[in-house]
Amino acid sequence: MSLSQQKLLHSYLLLHHIFPEDMHIVRPLIQMLQKTERIKEARNLALSMARRMLASGKGGFALGFLAICKQLNHPKTDEIEALSNMAQITSAGFQESSTGSGHLFALIDQLSDQEALDFITQATLIQAEAGEDIVSQGEASETFYLILEGAVDVRLMLADASSKTLTTLKAGDFFGEFACLYKLNRSATVTANSLTRMLEFSSQSITKLIERSPLAGDQLIRTVQTRMVHAMTHAMPAFSQLPEEDKLWAAEESVVNLYEAGEAIPISDLSAPVCHIILSGEAELSIPDGQQINLCSGDFFGTVNPHIELPFESEIRTKERALVCEMPENIFNTFMKLYASFEQHVEQVNTSRFI
Repeated sequence: MSLSQQKLLHSYLLLHHIFPEDMHIVRPLIQMLQKTERIKEARNLALSMARRMLASGKGGFALGFLAICKQLNHPKTDEIEALSNMAQITSAGFQESSTGSGHLFALIDQLSDQEALDFITQATLIQAEAGEDIVSQGEASETFYLILEGAVDVRLMLADASSKTLTTLKAGDFFGEFACLYKLNRSATVTANSLTRMLEFSSQSITKLIERSPLAGDQLIRTVQTRMVHAMTHAMPAFSQLPEEDKLWAAEESVVNLYEAGEAIPISDLSAPVCHIILSGEAELSIPDGQQINLCSGDFFGTVNPHIELPFESEIRTKERALVCEMPENIFNTFMKLYASFEQHVEQVNTSRFI
């Protein structure tokens, strides 16, 4: 169900508050204000943007907003004329980015104004009270959320029934992308810590976004993968005692690959050593002596270290859809050298695997 015109306008006003210099937001917002006969607000917003753009050296953009001011018969004609003269001088000889400057809504950065509007229109505007769970770890759902107002805590439920807060997300942040992109159960519980308003998107709207703009899709997928590996470093015992900065380093440098059911997972060779870690799903390891071993979330293998190396000519095939992290050799070796807890866990991998 798409947003009504009133809710769409309200959503754009909130988005503009979060991303005040994002052209993909402010230009449609001015048009919406005009259509709803809020001419004074449209005029003032256009003049405010002209001042902002001129102050940041964006003369070309300032001229565009000043032209809107004139079109809307803004009464401050003397200021508009003076700003126009300054903007013409400022813009001479300079090439400007099409999205302005400052804090931008990265997910729509590669879209046109109309494409961004079409994407946002597909959302549902919802709100959650303080203390209300928006999604719960383990549940099956395929929706994605963008926070407009308020904040949420992302909590990981641990095996001992305790929970750990991974991060707090605020206006402009998004969550729920794991389940939405990869059709997975929720990896964490997200709870509003104040009255929180959000845009809720279906998996279909995200799929359309990725198909329409591969660059926007790449931006989203990379964010998803980083968060997924970061969550893994908090959930797995091998990483639990590492400092947060090293967990983030691993998350930012690792990549995640998706394998469908029955697909072979390549075992890295010595020329390109990496550490593979299964993030979700199950796989079956077949070794030359005929033994078959079940691998599941949290299992390590790779050629970066003898303790996780598999027998020659082993084969791994997924039993269901699986996501597998590839951690670079330099990160793995750094953790082995610096952290005894990590080293001890790695040394036990094949000992427990081949008992």
